[in-house]
Amino acid sequence: MFRVSIASLQWFLFMISNSMIVPIVIASQFHLNAADSIQFLQRTLFILALSGLLQVFIGHKYPIMEGPAGVWWGVFSLYASLGTVLFGSHSETLRVLQFTLLISGIIAILMSLLGLIDKLAKYFTPTVTGTYLILLVTQLSGSFLKGMFGITETNSAIKLPIALASAAILLLTFYLLSHRTLNKLSIIISIGVGWGVFAMLGLAKPIEFQAQLFYIPKVFVFGAPRVEWNMVVTAFFVTLILITNMLASIRVVESVYKHKGEKIEKDNIKRSGMVSGISQLLGGLFSGVGAVPISGSGGFISATNLYSRVPFIVASCLLLFLSIFTPLTSIMSALPPAVGYAAIFPVFTGMMALGIGEFKHAKQPEKAMKKAGIALLSGIGVMFLPSQAFSTLPPLVTTFLSNGLVLGTIIILALEISESISLKRQGAKEV
Repeated sequence: MFRVSIASLQWFLFMISNSMIVPIVIASQFHLNAADSIQFLQRTLFILALSGLLQVFIGHKYPIMEGPAGVWWGVFSLYASLGTVLFGSHSETLRVLQFTLLISGIIAILMSLLGLIDKLAKYFTPTVTGTYLILLVTQLSGSFLKGMFGITETNSAIKLPIALASAAILLLTFYLLSHRTLNKLSIIISIGVGWGVFAMLGLAKPIEFQAQLFYIPKVFVFGAPRVEWNMVVTAFFVTLILITNMLASIRVVESVYKHKGEKIEKDNIKRSGMVSGISQLLGGLFSGVGAVPISGSGGFISATNLYSRVPFIVASCLLLFLSIFTPLTSIMSALPPAVGYAAIFPVFTGMMALGIGEFKHAKQPEKAMKKAGIALLSGIGVMFLPSQAFSTLPPLVTTFLSNGLVLGTIIILALEISESISLKRQGAKEV
């Protein structure tokens, strides 16, 4: 019982560290007040917890946390600036985004029912999975370093006290993960010690409690969804990216399980796609951010050796309670971002190793790495372009070309699909 409790707390803190930043940033982009920002965070956490439970029980059945989808973050951020011109105000824009989330959910469910996701899944070879992981960690590395250096939208300079404290937490986390006894407590200890250090140094913000004790998530908080049919195209491409991310996350965790000799779930792709669609519907219904399985779960499982589903289920239930119990949400939202980033940094370094290791399992490793090189150079190259470079392009095109992870993954998938078609044609000619 004690081990389950500790493992559940590890999962819970990992979920918190990966879930808090995005909704808080989106709330600030749409200029929501303090109370509305907390409620937006609570609704998003509610969606994430419920989505995680649905996946672990009826979807892919792996302990993979659901986090705010990066592609939705990109869409929200894009329309936070464009929406007032296109739709008149931030509140109207949020109504349109509710509609977009609902359409995305319907598209994902239809793709699952029609078997399209199963067809896409067969192209998720070790080459695609490895490329995806390297791109993901590379893209996240900027956010990690900015968070650990105290760099924000309003502060572009490194804050030395935050950077030094983050470095100390990072070293502590690496030490704990290498310790045979304490490795399963690494995130708990790192966040606890780190938060305490930041508080003593005056680097942690005070906890702001709201008057409301419990908050039951409401539907269509920003008003009834505003139908904008031109957003259907955006919803379609966003759904494709979400499905791609979902398949990659499942393959990553399967790879970790295979390496450990754990049981692999079978025939779970269609169910996962259905639940992913439901997750987007929940995002639109409860006026939050759409969810997607987080690939970092594979790195977390590998680092902590927590392969059982039970702690994950308990942690998801804790997250569900957190989402409706306002005082607890207020406390956890005060967690210094630098502490969270430093505590989970080693998990993502492990993911880079997983990504590189995937190429060993390709049929032709050398050829696989050459193909990956094309996708990596393109995807990572885009990450270095200034955001203004895409200002003259249509919003839909910007959503994809400005995201190195998305662009690189699409390129490697296209290369795998084209090679597969070419091999089939050669086989047909020989026959």
